Amino acid sequence: MTNEIVLSAKRVRYYSECDETAFFEWLDKLSSVKRYEGELDVLSIYVDETKVDESALRELLALFQRFAVEMEQLRVFDRQEFAPWFRDPRAYWHAVVFQ
Repeated sequence: MTNEIVLSAKRVRYYSECDETAFFEWLDKLSSVKRYEGELDVLSIYVDETKVDESALRELLALFQRFAVEMEQLRVFDRQEFAPWFRDPRAYWHAVVFQ
């Protein structure tokens, strides 16, 4: 059994070279991200599910929001331990993740 989840960042728009650098530096800082690789306009982000805690999930939410990556795919992390805050209908991500 694998604990690896693959998320996709499609056609990410960078507004400057530094913006692109910031995106990849952010990914590099996330201990739950094992690696990433791109093909054409899709970046596959390999996440170790066992390392996704509240902090890691909040960082993924923020990164995906900031760079307009499809947030619906973060629903894969919807588990009981995150439910009190992750499923909060007032949260900025709720509508795009859960509807």
